[in-house]
Amino acid sequence: MRKQQPRKLQSGPHTVTGRAVQYRGALHNQRAKSVASRNHFASIFVIIIALALIAVSMCAAVYVMRSQFFDHSNRTAVKSPKELAIEAEKRESLIKAHKKLARRGIDPNSAEVRSVISKMSLEDKVAQMFVVKPEELVGINWTVTSSGAQMQQAFNSLPVGGIMYTRENIQSPEQTKSMISKLQEISNARVLLPAIVSVDEEGGTVARVSSNPQMGVNTSPNMRDIGVTKKMRKAYKAGAYIGKYLHDFGFNVDFAPVADVLTNPDNNLMKKRSFGSNPKLVAHMTDAFTDGLQENHVFATYKHFPGHGSTFEDSHKGTTVSNQTPFLLRKVDLVPFKDAVDTGVKFIMVSHVSYPKITGDDTPASMSEKIVTGLARKKLGYNGILISDSLGMGAISLRYAPSSAAITGIKAGLDMLLSPANLRQAYYSVVNAVRRGEIPESRIDDSVKRIIAVKLQIAKYQKLYK
Repeated sequence: MRKQQPRKLQSGPHTVTGRAVQYRGALHNQRAKSVASRNHFASIFVIIIALALIAVSMCAAVYVMRSQFFDHSNRTAVKSPKELAIEAEKRESLIKAHKKLARRGIDPNSAEVRSVISKMSLEDKVAQMFVVKPEELVGINWTVTSSGAQMQQAFNSLPVGGIMYTRENIQSPEQTKSMISKLQEISNARVLLPAIVSVDEEGGTVARVSSNPQMGVNTSPNMRDIGVTKKMRKAYKAGAYIGKYLHDFGFNVDFAPVADVLTNPDNNLMKKRSFGSNPKLVAHMTDAFTDGLQENHVFATYKHFPGHGSTFEDSHKGTTVSNQTPFLLRKVDLVPFKDAVDTGVKFIMVSHVSYPKITGDDTPASMSEKIVTGLARKKLGYNGILISDSLGMGAISLRYAPSSAAITGIKAGLDMLLSPANLRQAYYSVVNAVRRGEIPESRIDDSVKRIIAVKLQIAKYQKLYK
C-alpha cells in the first residue's frame, strides 16, 4: 500500500506542516506572556512613583500650611486696600518732593535777593508788582509792536515788573524777538533785572502766538481734547511744544495751564480749556504740561485759583459766582492747585470768582484776604507768586476803581497785579498807601522778594542761552 503523505497547509506563499503551526503558536503565546509580565511590572513601578509623588506633594502642602498658620515669622502679609492706598500716597508724595526740589530755584529770603531789594526805592519796588500790556505802560491807544524810545522813556519812569503781550503785538518771529530783546535791554539797564515777558498761550482757543499764521507755529489742541485721552504724555508734549517756541521768541512766563476742574458742563468759558472733570486727572495733566513748558525755561502759571470750573458766568463781563462748599472746594477744585504747591510751581493766577460759601460774601477771590492769604498762603502753604487775573475784567472794573482794586488786592495778599484799568492811578495809589502807613512796606517787600527770586532765575537762563 502506498504510504499517505502528510497534508500540507497553505499559509501565505509558503506551505508548512501542522506541527510547525503548533510550534509557532506556542512561541507566540510565550512571547505574549513575557510582554504581559513586563507590562505588569511597569504598571506597578508607575503606581509606586505616583504614590511617591503624592506623598511628597502632601508633605510640601503640610509644610506650607504650617508655615502660614503656625510659623507667623515666615508669613507674607496680604495688604488691605487701605494699606495699598497709603503706600501709593507715600510714593506720590515722594515724587512731588523730588519735583519740588528740582524746581526749587532761588530762595526769596536768600542773601542774593536781599542784596537786590536793599538797593531799590519804594517806587521801584511797587512798580515791580505790576504786569501790564505795553500800551498801558506807554500810554497810547494804538498797538505797540516794538520797544523803542517811547517804551524806554515809559519804562524808566515806571519800571514795571513785567509786560503781557497780546496777539496784536505779535506780528512775526523776527519782530517779536526784536521787541522782546530790546525790552530786556531796557529793563536790565533800569533795574538790573530782566522783565517778566508773559503771554496767554494755553493752546486751542486761547493761543495769542500760534493763532497768528505769520508766526510759523502750529496751535496745540484744546486741553479738553488732550484730557479725554487720559495720556499724560500728550499733555507733556503740548507743554514742551509751546514752551519751545515761546522760549525761542523770548517769552519767559506763560499764563497756562488751566487748572480748573470742569464740574459744570454748561460752563462755556472753560469747557474747551479745562483738562476735564476728574480732579486727579486735571492735576496729573497740568503737572505734565508744566513739565514740558518749564523744561524749556518758560514758567507755568496755574489758573484760575481757587477754581473757575463750577461757574456759569464769564468774569470778563461781570460778577461771577461759585456755590462750591468748603468740602467740595477741598475735594475737587483745589486738588490741582495743591499739586502745584507741592511741586514748587512759581506762579498761581487768582480768579475774580466770588465764593460766598467760603468768604461769607460776594467779594471776588482776588480781592479776598480769606482766599489769597487764608487759603493759598496759610492752608495750602504756597510761597510762590500770586498774580491776579486781569484787573480790567468786568468782575473787578465794574465794582472797583483802579486805585481801590490795587490797594485791596495787595492787602488781600497778591504779589502782582495784572493789567489794571488805569496803570498810573493804581500804581500811585499803592505808593501813597505805603507812605501813609495803610500798607506796611514790609508787605511790599514780601512780594518783591518773590518776584526778584524768579527774575534772578530768569537772568541765569538768559546768560545760559546767550
